[in-house]
Amino acid sequence: MLLRFSRYFLVLVAAAAMLRCGGSSTPASPSGVAGGVKLQGVVLQNATGTSASGGVSAMSAKAGKVVVTVRENPSLSVTVSGNGTFEIQGLPAGGFTLVFSVNGVVVGQITITAVSEGATIKIVVKLSDKDVELVDLETDDDNGQGGGNQGDDQPKTCMIDGGKAGTNIELEGNVDSGTSSQFKMRVNGNRSSGLVDVAAAGASYKCNGDKDTADCKANLKPGVKVHVKGNLTACTTSTASVTATQVMIQKD
Repeated sequence: MLLRFSRYFLVLVAAAAMLRCGGSSTPASPSGVAGGVKLQGVVLQNATGTSASGGVSAMSAKAGKVVVTVRENPSLSVTVSGNGTFEIQGLPAGGFTLVFSVNGVVVGQITITAVSEGATIKIVVKLSDKDVELVDLETDDDNGQGGGNQGDDQPKTCMIDGGKAGTNIELEGNVDSGTSSQFKMRVNGNRSSGLVDVAAAGASYKCNGDKDTADCKANLKPGVKVHVKGNLTACTTSTASVTATQVMIQKD
């Protein structure tokens, strides 16, 4: 496990170096496109070589033809190079969705929002057979000032404030619809811009303030107040999914 993590960390360091240095290995943007937002990317994939330990490696030619297309303007489309890099210029300010396909089959997409005119977006993504995951994102404004991974001007990739796929999370709010095994919740305040899907079939249920918790699941219904602990398994600007480990039903 330690060896696998070390290889993954080294690949991310190398990917970040490629983004900073640029170079002729990055595929050219679609011809005739100028202005707007520039995006530089690195694609990682699950290792497919002879490595017995698995892990993650830079995208190679063996992975097949990987194409990145802008959903809002399909003419903005590039093929990822053999070393896993790509570049697209002339992206629309405000936001856009990148669609990733391998050998003509769409495997996933990533939506990036709150992008200012003239900015440069740098991303690292991990590609699998059935999904694409955003690993790292940086922004530079039109003066070349690095935005890093924090700041109000960074494009928002998760509709839950402070949320990041793959991390633990706690949410409070009200059940909107569903059952004790799968429900949608409306998060308190302005922390989430939409309803959150909660998979709670394997979660423990508790009734806040009650010693007898046997019937807690039966108490879950639309409108009830809940406190959810679990893992944020997926999050984009339009959807979010949590696998709950504990659901506490609050008293009114």
